[in-house]
Amino acid sequence: MKTTALMHTSPRQRRITWGFGLAVSIGMIGIGPLFASVWPGFDHSPWDINTMLFGLGVGLCTIAYIFGRIAVAAVTEGRRNAVAPPTRRAYLVVGGSFALAAISLAIALTTSAS
Repeated sequence: MKTTALMHTSPRQRRITWGFGLAVSIGMIGIGPLFASVWPGFDHSPWDINTMLFGLGVGLCTIAYIFGRIAVAAVTEGRRNAVAPPTRRAYLVVGGSFALAAISLAIALTTSAS
């Protein structure tokens, strides 16, 4: 099982406290742009801005998932049915969604200038 450096260097109580705290706070920030991009009542006329909000929301919510998974792995550490820390897939989702948001921002900036 591959783990991140945070899983090995931090004490268990610090991983629990910081993991849950960052998961909740980053998740609360990320849920706003995510819902704004898919909510039917919002104005969805500029598709590139909508896609940028979607990428930003997915990226922040995935980072919150990673921190939450680290905290849950620390809570269940040493048990018979312990939860594994986050895999590489979550980090790929974060990178892909932030790349999507950056590309959409670049498209929005270039098309609005002309």
